[in-house]
Amino acid sequence: MDCDLQDPPEEIPRLYAKAREGYEIVAAKFEERAESTVRQKISQSFWAALSWLAGITFDHKIGNFRIMSRRVVKNFRCYREQLRLLGGITALMGFTSITLPLKRNERFAGETSYTLRKLLAIAIDIAMAYSDRPLKLSVAAGLVISGLAIFAGIVIFVLGLIGLIDVPGWASVMVSLYLIGGLIIANLGIIGYYIGKTFDETKRRPLYVIENTTFNSSATEVEPGRQLIGRVLWITGLSGAGKSTLASEVVSRLRAAGDGVVMLDGDELREVFGAAATNAQNYGREGRLDLAMQYAHLCRVIAAQDLTVVISTISLFREVHTWNRANLPGYFEVYLKVPLEELRRRDSKGIYSRFDAGELSNVAGLDLPIDEPETADWVVEFEPKQTVLNLAKDLLNRLNGRNAA
Repeated sequence: MDCDLQDPPEEIPRLYAKAREGYEIVAAKFEERAESTVRQKISQSFWAALSWLAGITFDHKIGNFRIMSRRVVKNFRCYREQLRLLGGITALMGFTSITLPLKRNERFAGETSYTLRKLLAIAIDIAMAYSDRPLKLSVAAGLVISGLAIFAGIVIFVLGLIGLIDVPGWASVMVSLYLIGGLIIANLGIIGYYIGKTFDETKRRPLYVIENTTFNSSATEVEPGRQLIGRVLWITGLSGAGKSTLASEVVSRLRAAGDGVVMLDGDELREVFGAAATNAQNYGREGRLDLAMQYAHLCRVIAAQDLTVVISTISLFREVHTWNRANLPGYFEVYLKVPLEELRRRDSKGIYSRFDAGELSNVAGLDLPIDEPETADWVVEFEPKQTVLNLAKDLLNRLNGRNAA
């Protein structure tokens, strides 16, 4: 809904009640609008033109004010293009929809920032993004001009033969001009058409929309009474192993695929839970174990909302590994096993150099014992030529492969 209160919030219960009847999308249809007649006519003309250009029927009386099911929202998030027209994309998806007649209010306060110039710019952007008919019209216009030029050439040739054209060379110049001009326009249109096809491919729109799934606990539609269950990707290893870097890349790829993802970083979590200050109590084994268990419980709370949690943390405790596997949904554990020599060489945070200088204690893997995971889903052995891009790709393939199994 719009934020200027022209979309009446008091009508939300009516939209929701209609959605409860089984409709995936319930949109408000404003039969009466508190807008000038000129603005309404402009809006009507634009949507009529866009409907013709895009080949999709748009009703100028239907705006953004609507209620949509979770399944519609999940599929809408799969459209990763920059210019996403809500009404256009939901129409393309084809879910069951209905309109509810409402009255549009006057603007509550202030003046609209959408001038005629801005509206025209938006209209052009939308038309270019959702239609290739202008390109086809360019090709057709070029061919028509070329055809007329050929016809005119024949007529002029005949007139020249019978002596009705006295200016030497005029006929050939004019025919050549129109013929070449028409061919140029047609060729530009053809080139533009191929560019338009390339543009369509770069949008990476889904080829189809899944309405229902069978025998799949992670179905796109949440059935009534079913508990929402996400998954937890637990990336662990010593300081400097590359946990956060790998987690960031994995999260970027998951979000690009339309997944709902929450990323948790061990260093940031320590600040949140008030353990940023270095002291023997919170940096000793008991303090670290207590923090790790809090991280694990937080992951369970977030995953229970049908979200994917990607966490990068040291937390190398047998108790944590055991609890995670027994309590976290869709748990997948990754252990980045990097030799201490390599960690000392990296040492981006100066932890190992400060330990060697006697300035720091309770360092995991040095004076603080660790429990390496015994049942990790993937142990990544260090290789000098490894890249984070390849690791992230391999990790997601393993994760998706296990989910499919």
